[in-house]
Amino acid sequence: MTSRFRLVLIVGLLSLTLAGCGDAFNAGPIEYRDSELFTTKVKGSADLVGKPNLQATVRKALADLFGPTPQNIKVPEGSGLIEGGRLLANREEVDGRIKPLSYQSALKGSNVPVAGGYALYRKYCLHCHGVQGAGDGPTAEFLYPIPRDYRRGVFKFTSTAPSNPKPTRADLRKTLVHGLHGTSMPAFEALMDPAGIEQVIDYVIFLSMRGETERNLIAEAALASKDDPAELSADTIKEIVANVVNNWKSVEGIVVNPKARRVESSKESILRGRNIFLGINTTGNKVACTDCHGAQGIGNGTSFVEKKLFDKVVFGRKTIEKAIEVRYHELEDEHASASIPAGEGHGHSGLGMLPEKFDDYKSRELTNWEKGSMDDWGNPLRPANLNLGVYKGGRRPIDLYWRIAKGINGAKMPAHANLLPDDQIWDVVNFILALPYEPDLLKDADALKKNAAKPASVTQR
Repeated sequence: MTSRFRLVLIVGLLSLTLAGCGDAFNAGPIEYRDSELFTTKVKGSADLVGKPNLQATVRKALADLFGPTPQNIKVPEGSGLIEGGRLLANREEVDGRIKPLSYQSALKGSNVPVAGGYALYRKYCLHCHGVQGAGDGPTAEFLYPIPRDYRRGVFKFTSTAPSNPKPTRADLRKTLVHGLHGTSMPAFEALMDPAGIEQVIDYVIFLSMRGETERNLIAEAALASKDDPAELSADTIKEIVANVVNNWKSVEGIVVNPKARRVESSKESILRGRNIFLGINTTGNKVACTDCHGAQGIGNGTSFVEKKLFDKVVFGRKTIEKAIEVRYHELEDEHASASIPAGEGHGHSGLGMLPEKFDDYKSRELTNWEKGSMDDWGNPLRPANLNLGVYKGGRRPIDLYWRIAKGINGAKMPAHANLLPDDQIWDVVNFILALPYEPDLLKDADALKKNAAKPASVTQR
C-alpha cells in the first residue's frame, strides 16, 4: 500500500534546474539493483538462489511499496516520515497532475522550497553510499572505513537501546551536520541548510526501510519449500513492512538517558576510570577494555589480529590468507634478528612471533580475523586508538557515555550498562577524554595489571 501522495521526480532540464545535479549527467538511468541475496549464497544469510518466481514477487512488492525507480517514489502507509514522505521529492503527482512541491516548514515556520531528499542525496551522498544505500557508490572502494550500508537498518552510532539499532532523527542529524571524525564522512553544516538536512534524513530512512524490507522479504521467501509466488502472500508482505516501519517509529521513546549526572572530571575520577579500563576496579564487575584496546589504549588488544596484518589486507589489498603468509615470514625474520629466547615473543608485543608451525599460526589468525576483526557488514574493523582523541561517534561526554553504556551497533564494542553503574561509566568517560593529554596515565599499565592480579599478602600471627 502507498500513501495518498505518489511522489515522482521528472528527469531532464526542468529537474536539473530546480533540483541540482540531474540525471542528464549520468551515463545511464539511476536504477535500483537487486540485493546480492537474489542470486548469491552469503554465509549466515537467507537467499533466493534458484527461485526466479519468488524473486519476481519480491521485486514487485518493493516496487509497489517504495516505487520502481529512484525517480518514481512511493511511500508505505504510516511511514512516520515528515508529511508522509513529501520531503523525498520536489514534485508530486496528485490526481494525475504533476506540480512543483513546497511546504510550510515545521522547522522555520516559513515557506521553504523543497529540493527533495532524493536530489540532495544524489548530489552529496550517492557517490559514497550508492543508489540504494548499499555503501557501494563509485568512490566507496577507495575509502576506509567503508561507507555505511543502510540496507540492514543498522547504524553504528545511536543513542537508543541496544535492542533496537535504529537511530533517532537527532542521531542522524548529528552525523550529517558534524560528520564522523576519523572517517571520510564529512560535515554538511556548511553545504545544506536545516531544511535540506531534514530532507536527507528522510531519504536515508526511506532507503533503510526499503533495504531492510527487501532483506526481510528475501528471508521469508527463502523459507518456501517451492518456487511459488503464493508462498509470499499479500498479508505477509504487509506485516513485514509494518514491522520495519514500526521499529523506526518507536526509536524516539527508547533513548538511553544517564540515570546519574556526569561525575566531575577530577584526578580521582580519571584514575578510577583508568583502573576500570584496565580491569582492576574493585567496586563492581570487571570489564575487558584492554582485550580490544590494549593496555596502552592504542587498539592492539589480543582479540583482534595485529595491526600490521590488518594493514596488509585493508591498505595492501591482499587477501587475509596471503597477508598471513607474508606476515608469518616477516615474524620469522624479526625473531631471528632479535634472537628472542624460545617461549617468548608475541604478535602484539612488537618483538616478533616465535616461528611456530605455519599451519598453527594461520589457523589462529584466520579465527581471529573472522570472529574478531570483521563487523556485521563483513568489513574489517579496528578498535579505536584512544590516545589520539578522535572519536567517530562524537567527542561530547554524552557521546562517549552512549558508546560505553550501549556499545556500537554492528561492531565489536559491547554494551556495558549491565556491568557498570552510571557513576563508573562517567569515570571511564573522564579517563578517555583525559588520556590524549596525559599519556603517562597508561605508562605503567602492565605493572598495574600485574600487581592487581597478585593475591593479597597474609600476615602470619
